[in-house]
Amino acid sequence: FMTQTRFSVSEDDSLAPNDSAVFSPILLGQYRPDFLRTEVLADLFEETASTFPDQIAIQFEDYSLSYQALNQQADLAASALIRAGAEAGQIIGLWMPRGIELLVMQLAITKTGAAWLPFDADTPSERVLLCLQDAHAIGLISASILMNSLDMPDSEHDIQVWSAVDLLQATELPLLARGQVKSSDPAYVIYTSGSTGKPKGITISQRSICHFLRSENSVLEIRSNDRVYQGFSIAFDMSFEEIWISYLVGASLWIAKKELALDPDALPIALAQHQITVLHAVPTLLTLFERDIPTLRLINLGGEACPDALVARWKNPSRRLFNTYGPTEATVSASIAELQKI
Repeated sequence: FMTQTRFSVSEDDSLAPNDSAVFSPILLGQYRPDFLRTEVLADLFEETASTFPDQIAIQFEDYSLSYQALNQQADLAASALIRAGAEAGQIIGLWMPRGIELLVMQLAITKTGAAWLPFDADTPSERVLLCLQDAHAIGLISASILMNSLDMPDSEHDIQVWSAVDLLQATELPLLARGQVKSSDPAYVIYTSGSTGKPKGITISQRSICHFLRSENSVLEIRSNDRVYQGFSIAFDMSFEEIWISYLVGASLWIAKKELALDPDALPIALAQHQITVLHAVPTLLTLFERDIPTLRLINLGGEACPDALVARWKNPSRRLFNTYGPTEATVSASIAELQKI
């Protein structure tokens, strides 16, 4: 990371501050070997679920799950996937509408040791199939409303299709535990359009994403008593800042309905009503809000340059404002800076 409060995230955890032949030390952040742990995403979540079992993990409309309940539901679905052959090193597609069930299935995949390959709910089925085949995915978790449009062709590479509802039904069977998962194993794959328009898969390791979560939050300082808005698609890696930093510390996620998330007039009212304290967003979204959100103590912007006028409008003595940026290949973000009025 390049940052005013500097720290680093790298796929190669052997880099030290004196590796000037590779990177200029001026551009590297603080060297923090304590962030380089032999952990995987499932370990990270399960530690939090053990520490904050009764804390609300996710809320969508009138339905919520505590960390303990979310862990139990994900264990149930993960066990069904393991029984079907899911394990570390494999890739499983995830194509579902936004909501609690989507996050349960995302967590279930990582609890098997496999990596997830996410798609927006409105992704054309043809692109879903193209990416699944290109990634050699072993299967796809979806919802019936989407599965009906999926025409899975016969091929040498058999792709299983699971309904999220069915994965949660096998309550009478014993739970199966995941096998060994290494920090070098893939955690997720995101397909970008690429410079040519052809989908290009980016694979990120367990080591890199866990390192990122700890290192970025050493600057953001999101806490267990925060309420975090979850608005990004899981096919966009800024969603890690919302979902998985919250899982890291035991914060609560509030998920807006798609219609509300797309309404710049109604959304800030809802954020205030639900006492949201942390907002991750692109600057463009913030420019569309015509009212302040008094409950916000932290805004983390990314994906675009942040205009000075936006900083002047939203920064105040009780609210911190950050801007992050980086390509998917760099594990979500490569730089972070706290913004101040000028």
